[in-house]
Amino acid sequence: MCLPYTIEKLHKSVKDLALSNEKLSSMKQALKQSEKLAHMGQLSAGIAHELNNPLGVVIMYSNILLEESKPEDPVREDLKLIVDQAARCKKIVAGLLNFARKNQVNHQSVSIKDLVVHSLESVIIPPKVKINIEDQTTNPEAMLDLEQMMQVLTNLIKNAIDAMPDGGKVNIKMEDTLSDVIIVISDTGTGIKEEDRAKIFEPFFTTKSIGQGTGLGLATAYGIVKMHKGQITADSNNDTSKGPTGTSFKIVLPRRKE
Repeated sequence: MCLPYTIEKLHKSVKDLALSNEKLSSMKQALKQSEKLAHMGQLSAGIAHELNNPLGVVIMYSNILLEESKPEDPVREDLKLIVDQAARCKKIVAGLLNFARKNQVNHQSVSIKDLVVHSLESVIIPPKVKINIEDQTTNPEAMLDLEQMMQVLTNLIKNAIDAMPDGGKVNIKMEDTLSDVIIVISDTGTGIKEEDRAKIFEPFFTTKSIGQGTGLGLATAYGIVKMHKGQITADSNNDTSKGPTGTSFKIVLPRRKE
């Protein structure tokens, strides 16, 4: 009479064990990723220090040229762009140093709507690529580091565009819960090979051709999201027989500083 109950209990035990193994595997992967990011941090510090000097020269002389240019000079707008983007590079380098030193992120109240808009302004969108923004938030405000999260989003958007050399669609969806804000960036590109998916957040891993990618973008994005106590995951399909190809990155960030 107790046999059905025993079988049911056994099935539950097997299911619980499978779930525990899955969680353990996920924790091992996260630990492995953290170790790699620690090594990357040391390298990032060296790169950032080397970039600081030439970047300082670019910022200084571009500001001098801007101050000396006449209001009607046609190159004035170009100089403004150089000044603005050089200043942004300076902040990114500072962000790399912060990442390397594991400094606290600069939490401030940020609307993820504004975050998406500002990130798109920093990306060149080819004519064949369509950007679609889907806002499903009830409250888009969260305590985030604006510059660091812009670095994450611009990298993901650029990657999405690069994955669609013949054009396509990038969909940016914003959602939220009481405790989190969520950003999902999806493309209709070629997708990521199954054997490469587990390595995409590893430092220096890239599927791009030599000279086209450093392999640091996604690793840095992973590190920044983790510094915000958030999660970043990827889902991809490169097999047309299994449905539409493309890649989707999902970022979940706590609404408040933990």
